[in-house]
Amino acid sequence: MLLEVLLFLAAAILTSTLVMLVPGVARSPIWIGLPLGMLALGVPAFAVGQLTDAPDSAPWLLGLGAAGAGAVRLAMRHWSWPAAQLFAMAFLGALAYLAYSVVVTFGEGLGPAAILGSILLLLLELAALSLSMSYAFEIVDVLGRRLRRPQLPEVKRWPRVGLQVPTYNEPLEVVEPTLRSLANLDYDQLLVQVVDNNTPDPDVWRPLEKLCRELGPRFEFMHLEDWPGFKAGALNEATRRLPEDIDILGIVDADYLVEPGWLKATIGYFEDPAVAFVQTPQDYRDWRDDRYLRALYFSYLYFFAVTMPSRANRNSIIFAGTMGLIRRQALEAIGGWNPEVVTEDAEASLRMLGLGLRAVYSPKPWGRGMMPLSFDGLKKQRFRWALGGIQILRRHWRELLPFTSHRLKLTLAQRIHYLLGSVQWFGDVLNLAFVIVLAATAIATALHHQLPVRVIAGAAIVVPLTFLATGVGRAVWAMKAATGCSWRDAFGALRVWFALNWVVTLACLTGLVRSTAAFLRTPKRREGQPRLVEAVRASVTETTIAGFSVFAAAAMLLAAPALPTAALAVLLLFQAFVYSNSIWASAAAEGITLTPERRAQLRSSQNTGDRPRGGVGTGLALSLAAVGAVVLLGFLAAAPPAPAQPPSIARLPAAKHKPTPAPTPSATPSATRPPSALPSVAPSR
Repeated sequence: MLLEVLLFLAAAILTSTLVMLVPGVARSPIWIGLPLGMLALGVPAFAVGQLTDAPDSAPWLLGLGAAGAGAVRLAMRHWSWPAAQLFAMAFLGALAYLAYSVVVTFGEGLGPAAILGSILLLLLELAALSLSMSYAFEIVDVLGRRLRRPQLPEVKRWPRVGLQVPTYNEPLEVVEPTLRSLANLDYDQLLVQVVDNNTPDPDVWRPLEKLCRELGPRFEFMHLEDWPGFKAGALNEATRRLPEDIDILGIVDADYLVEPGWLKATIGYFEDPAVAFVQTPQDYRDWRDDRYLRALYFSYLYFFAVTMPSRANRNSIIFAGTMGLIRRQALEAIGGWNPEVVTEDAEASLRMLGLGLRAVYSPKPWGRGMMPLSFDGLKKQRFRWALGGIQILRRHWRELLPFTSHRLKLTLAQRIHYLLGSVQWFGDVLNLAFVIVLAATAIATALHHQLPVRVIAGAAIVVPLTFLATGVGRAVWAMKAATGCSWRDAFGALRVWFALNWVVTLACLTGLVRSTAAFLRTPKRREGQPRLVEAVRASVTETTIAGFSVFAAAAMLLAAPALPTAALAVLLLFQAFVYSNSIWASAAAEGITLTPERRAQLRSSQNTGDRPRGGVGTGLALSLAAVGAVVLLGFLAAAPPAPAQPPSIARLPAAKHKPTPAPTPSATPSATRPPSALPSVAPSR
């Protein structure tokens, strides 16, 4: 019976996902969504009943799916029926898979070593499926409900605003357009403060100082020499030097062109004294002519089109830095920016919300910057964001646990959003762990051995593949639906997320072993190298992982050709594809056509990722990975010979094959996550 439920829910996830892909259905009224939803449940219920020779099970399987969807719909009244059903099927499917895994672990007479290995695998699966649920929740929470835009109150008093433009080693060609756009802002009570932080060469910052004088009294320039605390320390000092009548602060990156109406369109939110900060989306320009830049653009946009609106539904957004406004009094109440966190803006927003204040997300973009034009620069940027998310988790994990004593006045929803926002970065670490398990399983099978973990055979072998396919499908569909991009661009954005998998893994491991700021150093380009050679050289680790995954899959299929080993090979080849995208991204970035504006951007720290007084933070992370590889080899060497016939609790006939331990669960985190984002939550800065 448990297997029937698992197969039904896996199929229902697929059919419910397909229903959501139909244009207009995601937010459809219940009189449209309910019949389509029941059809999406009825087909798999009937199919599973026929396949398991138990047609009488179809009605109660259909009832189970309908009850789950109805319960979620009652709990989340703002969601459409198709959205509620998709999340319910994903949630119940994850529970059924875990229950099935527990039965196989403890009900098949495994030895102590196999039980221990299976428990460890179960913990990995639990973590991966939990993260998968968090990504699915964001998607249906935004695309399955009617959006509500915040109402802008009538402005009774125009407060004085101080816009801060932090720079480090920025060419004048990059900063000058930004400052001239700020000079054209339609707002009288304005001061623009250009904060040059430790630029070592006077020939770089002196022209910027001269430009500020030319732009008039609304512009101030300050150069900090040998100043501690990175960007946060520089901004704290800049805020201290501001006139006392500045009520609202704003952050604008050095490469942003800001539209004249930005302040008048957003300052009214501060009429509510409980509003601590207002964030508008970060947007980018000069990307439409290049396929790689298009993919990169939409990979950024996902965070502000899906993650931030979902968090806004529960007053849980982050302050993402540039194009954000913040009440000076709220910032001073928390003691300013924390210089020990590399994503000081996101960390500060948590503490401000902890004062019981509100935040507003206004979804219209008002400024556009430049994206990193080199893959090395992109990796450094993503490393910093992921590291910042882990630093926030290390500092505030007690505050984020739902049921412990707290100093911060956060709601339960806020704690969960911020906790998941940091934990989601570990999705790429989990992905690497599954690659190791998959590869070890494949090599053991090729050597006619069996790792001491549970075996899942028969019909259940298709469940992880179904979870994987639907997870990838949801991510690509959500990208297209939320941003309006093409399917091709949505798939390209997914490839960008995949390309950064190893970099995020390094950042997470670094954040676990280091409490202070660090950043990634990437190899400098060797002039004259062919593009593909340079791309492979810049992605040696990712290339090695991808190559070994292909080798392991091929060796296993040659030694033990069967349906279960083929399913395992598909999962391994997918992981090879994930890591090989680093080569694609590196080569594609090298092929970008360099316009004059892009040539200037190449020298900008916004592109190179350079920061003053950085440190290398990857050595210990690499050491941990090496230790893990050694442990894996020892584990593999100790694997016992495979028995003649694998245990199976499937009701369907198992394929005749040498036993193969189970593939890992469904959606590996990187298959469903925006780096995050988006996806995360670390801010795009």
